[in-house]
Amino acid sequence: MIKFLLKTIGQLLDPALRRVMYFSVLGSVIVFTVIAIGLFYLLSQISAESIPYLASILDYLGISFEWISGLLFASGIGFLTMLLFPGLVIIVVGFFLEDAAKAVEAKHFPDLPKGRAQPAREIFKSTLRFACLVSLVNTIALPFYVVLFFIPPLNLILFYIVNGYLTGREYFELVSNLRLDPNETEQLRKRHRGRIQLAGVLLFFIMTIPVVNLLAPVIATAFMVHFFHSVDS
Repeated sequence: MIKFLLKTIGQLLDPALRRVMYFSVLGSVIVFTVIAIGLFYLLSQISAESIPYLASILDYLGISFEWISGLLFASGIGFLTMLLFPGLVIIVVGFFLEDAAKAVEAKHFPDLPKGRAQPAREIFKSTLRFACLVSLVNTIALPFYVVLFFIPPLNLILFYIVNGYLTGREYFELVSNLRLDPNETEQLRKRHRGRIQLAGVLLFFIMTIPVVNLLAPVIATAFMVHFFHSVDS
């Protein structure tokens, strides 16, 4: 999988990918900003004093209430933004990722026949489903994240396993659907679910790296093109 990532990085300056990268960065910045502002507003409506036992615990420990509440507030915004970002950004840039996949195929797989035309409605349905699934699954897993926050590295392991599965599945289906119909994609995904999970963890890790995550949708798509053709050959 490392060779797929290296090939992807080597093509990022390809003129065919630049347009998609510009849209990806712009879309990512917009989504990131909207999420952060939205969460800032929502969390600012919650009084730290309303959290059961928090004030008593901090008073017992002799920790400044204002200091710890500010830290929790900033950490909460950062964590939730990172949690929601991968699912929501693909709705914005998803329509341009097909061009990224075609650019990779044109350079590395020039002898392939013309791929399947994917209707805009199908793309929107797929990306919206992914966004909803990411939000739902992470909402369900949130209590476990909180509990395991005090048991590193179990918190990170759970976080990357859950989101790695979702990320690998979505980008694999996005690329595969350009060549196969949805039923064939589903069968192929089930046959290689283990490798897709590992690929997803790698891609999601990239999505959690500041600045680099602005290019993550393009990197994930290009990477998955190489991955798809390795398992479909």
